[in-house]
Parts: sequence; C-alpha cells; structure tokens
Amino acid sequence: MIEGINIRCNVGGVEVLRSPRIVLTLRRRAVVSTCEVDIPDADGTVQAGLAKKQQVRVRFGHRGEGGTWHDWSGTVKDFQPAGPDTVRVQAVGLEQALIDTTVTEAMHGEPADVVARRLLASTGLPVAEISIPAETFPHIVFSRVTVARAIKQLAASLERSWGHDLSRHAVWLGEAGLYWSDGDEPGDVFVVETAGNLISNSPNPAGMSHAVSTVLPGLTHSRRVRIRDTRRDFSELVRAEEVIHTLGANGNTTTIGYGDDGGWG
Repeated sequence: MIEGINIRCNVGGVEVLRSPRIVLTLRRRAVVSTCEVDIPDADGTVQAGLAKKQQVRVRFGHRGEGGTWHDWSGTVKDFQPAGPDTVRVQAVGLEQALIDTTVTEAMHGEPADVVARRLLASTGLPVAEISIPAETFPHIVFSRVTVARAIKQLAASLERSWGHDLSRHAVWLGEAGLYWSDGDEPGDVFVVETAGNLISNSPNPAGMSHAVSTVLPGLTHSRRVRIRDTRRDFSELVRAEEVIHTLGANGNTTTIGYGDDGGWG
C-alpha cells in the first residue's frame, strides 16, 4: 500500500488493499482509541456494504525487517464520503466495551481492587493489572452505570473517603488486557533520536510536548520512549501520553505526546 510499510487492513467483509490515509489515535487520557481509514470507492459498493459495529483490524510494520507489527482491532462507529471516490470509516477500539457495558451491583465488605477487577471483567475483556489502594468498602452500589462511570465512581470514593490521589491513574487496554494503574505499559523502551528516526521535537514545559518520528509500529500510549534530540541538547526518558500513527501518501509518521498527564476519561 505505502512504500516501506506493509499494511493489512480489514473493514467488515472488505480487505482494504489500498488506502490513501489511515490515522490511528491512542491517548492515555481517553477512554477509547480511534482509527480512521479512507477506502477508495469509485462505484459506491464499499459504502453499500458497510454497517456500524462491523469488525475492523489494522496491522502495519516495516517491510523486510521481520520486526514488530502493530495490531489494532475495533468496530465501525460511523462512515461517510471523504470525497467523490472515497469513503472514510471511523472506528473505535475494543475499549468501547467500557462504555457499552452497564453494571448494577451492590457490594459489601470487599477491597477496592477486588471490586475494580469485577467491574473490568464484566466487559468481557481480560484484566491484566489493577494497582489501586486496597481499602475495604463497607458498602458500595452501582446502579445501571457504564463500567467507565463505575470506575470513576470507585476512584472518587477512594479519594473522598480515604484521601488517596488517583488523578494520575488511567484505564487502558494493553497487550495483556485491561490496566488500571498510574504506571506504564510493560515492554521495551522505544528510542527516537537525531540522525535516526527523529523528524522534529517540540518540548513544552508548560503543557504537552510533541515529537514526530518515522512510523513506530507497536508503540502505544503509556509506553516508555527515550528521546535524544542533539540539536536541542535534549535527552529524556518519557512516557507516551498520546500516540498518533499516520499512514498515507504524504508519508508515514508517529507523533508522540509527552510531559502532560491529563488524567483519564
């Protein structure tokens, strides 16, 4: 599809063999990841076969290296024409289950981490790690709320009743399953550096900084990244707060937001 990059993309029953634009957005502070895929559709047959909730899978990696592939799955949220011969598909990640799943439960005398695990497991997604204070609730009720809202309710109760600060905690779907933690996604440290793969770096001490590199398959938010910018005499190990992979005719890049932890949701 795009020079230097292997891409495999399926939308519903359509195998996308050519796309002028794919944008995959992963943000630690967002509940759900998103992906936009432009599909050539000169005669309208692609759009006629699309429907909401259809499965979407996007995979990409560097050609000839046999290295890491990025593998993202989700479902169609919406679609519309993006020009006279193109349809744009907007998809949401599997984390959508945090919003689509509702819970009605009353729990008595259970630790917060046990309550959280039960809430997250109700989505049907695997649960990898919960790292929150294990305070015991005498009584807590969730009345027809989404799992995302229930997690926020649980966090507010821990902050209000015991004084814990969970503002840096996030819920995300990692390689091993769902996390609720103030930590990082496990894995090797990615390196972005001058004379290698760094295109630009814009540190911002007052807010979100951004570094743009050649495309980095496998990089998600909450992963650690070493940025070495010799032009700015800058070398820091940071956590990716947001990652935007852009694949298209104008080039393939990964934009990394770092430095500003805006919380979750």
